[in-house]
Amino acid sequence: MACGILWIVLAVYALLLAGCSVAIIRPPSAASFMEKNDGDFVMGASASFFFGDLVDDEMGVDYVADGIKEVERSDDWNDEWYYKSKEWPIGGMFSLQRNKGYFKYGLGLDFLTPYVQAGFVSDYFGVMGWSNLWLWQLEKVEHKYFQWGGGISLIEQLPIGDDFRIGLTQHLSRNGREANTAQHGAMVIGMGRSAPVFYDEIGCGGYVSFMPNESLRIGVEFHYGRDLTYERREYSYYPEKYEKFSKMDRFSVTISIISTFESMAFSIKKQEKTQTEMKAAEERQKERDLESLEEYEKRQNGAEE
Repeated sequence: MACGILWIVLAVYALLLAGCSVAIIRPPSAASFMEKNDGDFVMGASASFFFGDLVDDEMGVDYVADGIKEVERSDDWNDEWYYKSKEWPIGGMFSLQRNKGYFKYGLGLDFLTPYVQAGFVSDYFGVMGWSNLWLWQLEKVEHKYFQWGGGISLIEQLPIGDDFRIGLTQHLSRNGREANTAQHGAMVIGMGRSAPVFYDEIGCGGYVSFMPNESLRIGVEFHYGRDLTYERREYSYYPEKYEKFSKMDRFSVTISIISTFESMAFSIKKQEKTQTEMKAAEERQKERDLESLEEYEKRQNGAEE
């Protein structure tokens, strides 16, 4: 079963590599990475919510960086289309990981971007590195011919009992966000036309994880990141020229569901066993009810005679 699912995931990656995607990438879940299970695959699915200084298509606001070329439209695009500065406030990740001793490796998807990760993991400390797989040019973007995004995280963890953990993280990364496209006069961002915009980030965070049952672990993470590449510029020409530059700080909350093939299989077997026992108990109860009914009828018949 595990090998079959792995081949399905690899086939999906191959389709993505042969198709079109964007190279968005952000730090993966630390709670998922710190889940150990020698010889078994760990699966993680995460949903993230971003807030703070997100890039938005505001009037009178630009996002600038020294020595960075602005995003340009491809030459073969119709003049009706243009790039729109709009950063999505939500994201999703899926990962498949495995560890051998203290070494851990895996692969995953950040929305549609495939990435790999590897590092060191123990009960109290972890080092997680990750990288996207887009090293070639997707569109004409500000970092021409260099589409890499990735980073490294240090993770300190304190287990409390068998089921509850708390952790702290520090990361240095090169993230990729979206530069979406829109059609002139349209209110909806165009689908299927996008390019990555990369920025360097340093940040920290924390997480808690717990097991609501024996087959699942839930992780809740908080991240703070300072954009080291771009600044937010507000400008006005009325009543006089005015410019204000400010640093960009992003925050995120990530909720992860983590499990292993072994624990899922155990949970399925346990459910099947429970159902079998319930059916057997129902059959026994029916037999007892039938025996009681037969005894009652015998007593009734004896009383009548």
